[in-house]
Amino acid sequence: MKRSSFLMAILPMLFCACSSFNEENSTPTILATPDLQAGFAEDTRTYVENNKYLRWHEDDRLTAFYGNTLNRQYKFNGKTGANSGTFSLVPSGELGTGNAFDRIYAVYPYNETATITDEGEISLTLPAVQNYAENSFGKGANTMVAVTENLEDTFLAFKNACGYLKLKLYGDNVTLASIEVKGNNSEKIAGAATATIAFGEAPQLTMADDATASVTIDCGEGITLGTTAETATEFWVVLPETTFTKGLTIKATNTAGGVFEKSTANEVVITRNEILPMVAVKAEFPAGPANNEIWYTSGSTTTSTTPYATDVFGANIVSNKYNTEKKCWIIKFDGNVTSIGDTAFYNCTSLISVTIPNSVTSIGTSAFLYCTSLTSVTIGNSVTSIGWFAFKGCSSLTSITIPDSVTSIGDGAFEKCSNLTSVTIPNSVTSIGASAFSNCTSLTSVTIGNNVTSIKSYAFSSCTSLKSVYYNGDLSAWCKIDFGEVNANPCYNGGAKLYINDADVTEIIIPSDITEIKPYTFTGCISLTNVTIPDSVTSIGSYAFKGCSSLTSITIPNSVTSIEYNAFDGCTSLKDVIIPDSVTMISNALFYDCTSLTDVTIPNSVTKIIGYAFLGCTSLTSVTIPDSVTLVGISAFYQCASLKEVYCKPTTPPTGQNYMFQGNASGRKIYVPRESVDAYKAAMYWEDYASSIEGYDF
Repeated sequence: MKRSSFLMAILPMLFCACSSFNEENSTPTILATPDLQAGFAEDTRTYVENNKYLRWHEDDRLTAFYGNTLNRQYKFNGKTGANSGTFSLVPSGELGTGNAFDRIYAVYPYNETATITDEGEISLTLPAVQNYAENSFGKGANTMVAVTENLEDTFLAFKNACGYLKLKLYGDNVTLASIEVKGNNSEKIAGAATATIAFGEAPQLTMADDATASVTIDCGEGITLGTTAETATEFWVVLPETTFTKGLTIKATNTAGGVFEKSTANEVVITRNEILPMVAVKAEFPAGPANNEIWYTSGSTTTSTTPYATDVFGANIVSNKYNTEKKCWIIKFDGNVTSIGDTAFYNCTSLISVTIPNSVTSIGTSAFLYCTSLTSVTIGNSVTSIGWFAFKGCSSLTSITIPDSVTSIGDGAFEKCSNLTSVTIPNSVTSIGASAFSNCTSLTSVTIGNNVTSIKSYAFSSCTSLKSVYYNGDLSAWCKIDFGEVNANPCYNGGAKLYINDADVTEIIIPSDITEIKPYTFTGCISLTNVTIPDSVTSIGSYAFKGCSSLTSITIPNSVTSIEYNAFDGCTSLKDVIIPDSVTMISNALFYDCTSLTDVTIPNSVTKIIGYAFLGCTSLTSVTIPDSVTLVGISAFYQCASLKEVYCKPTTPPTGQNYMFQGNASGRKIYVPRESVDAYKAAMYWEDYASSIEGYDF
């Protein structure tokens, strides 16, 4: 067996494997396990650079699959700095048995959840967080794998499974807390992976579909950077073999919570077992408050603004003074500010701008409610939630940047921010509360991130200037959005066009696993021309397509058993509708003001035509009421100005109500069974149209 001359003398094998053979299942049962010798294979980079060597650490642990599929933990017996040595089994109860291998497989560092298939494919986890180590990568960051030639061979010649990115950062008085590295095309670089290795060959690493797209270097209590390019501090990042097709981005966070980002545009290639050094970069952080400060401006440099609530910041206020150098007021605390709590600055009408430190994780209910002079807010990049009515009534607020740490926007959070012109909701947000941006009358465009799964009632209602809603996810996801407690379209009364992937939506194909089109779901989608409803749908909610003024046709499948009131109210381009025979009732105002509707098919399953069902259908010329109908409601065909022929098949006059056929075309005829003419002319409310009723042979 080959041994690297670099490894010097290798201890002789002290033990050998013992096994017995069970003829019944042909599976060896491992009776004992020896200590394992471990070093680094000849073709693994053990000499890193500048006298830096790959060495074992004291108390290093590894996973070994000794002769079967059982994950066993082994512990290094030597001292830090050794390049080879003995690993001993960590007792963990019964050794167990499994499918037999004729060799030993191993993974470093120890992966408690690592598994191996019968074919020798190892499932493992690449660390998403790696600890900083001076002039090197951190302990446990460098994933390695090994396989022996046979079961009697107990020397593990580890080979690096990853490559290395070496960053160099410098700055003036900069102490870093962490560095995040991610590809600009969301390449998978941490988390679940599989490794395949054959004796004498280089390992192959494949990232799983659910792997993560970032790696973070944890700098512990902080690493102070060198101040020049020549003295730049090195950060080693262990990464799987990856081609970052659109470059990568590093995001450095200092101990004060400030963030510095730097991106490359060109392709970056990480090769297994090789180091990719990057040029030195100066980390420059924007000026802002420390974690124990809040900065603000007001209409005065002599009179401070006192928070409405002083005990909601996670720390105590120690001073509130004007800083002539910063040209702002600074509220100092005796510790880090962790929240802008409930009613923190409620009704502080003198506030003009506020800068929130990066230590803050939440903005509470009514935190800035009715701060009517507030024009700008800088929200720290650790905030995850914006509470109910947080900025409601901030009528001078013209813009807001929601950081990509925020996951939820509460009910009424920006309600009545009447000067807010545009909003971008980042991909981190999953829920937008009821009336969150309602009555933002200057709002012209909204971009919604692709992870939003809940938009509650009236989120953008009465945004009278809103013309475009951009949704960055796919159409199927939009259809599945939970539109909240009363399931209202978020743009109801906003007059907004719904845009998906930057394209004006003209057609909606509802996913085949949707069973209910909720109330208000597509209200106000004025560019929508066509809708395909799958057979999975059983109900269409009230106002579901209200105001879809470009909708020309819709096919309702037989799976639908109920269509709620006003579902197609104001669909002024809808020309014809076939109601399936699974529906038993035409609901109140169902086709109200469908002014282009010329033809409608009512099936024999329908027993009731509720009031206002076809009110204002001015193009409807003829309608047939099947003999199953027992009720024609108030104003059911009121102001159908072109309606000339009504064919009413029931032999017993349906219960009638006021104004059923008021405002129809001049000379309109109501045809009923010949034997029922007298009954119709005498029936309540039908008698109002006695002169129009004539007998007909159906």
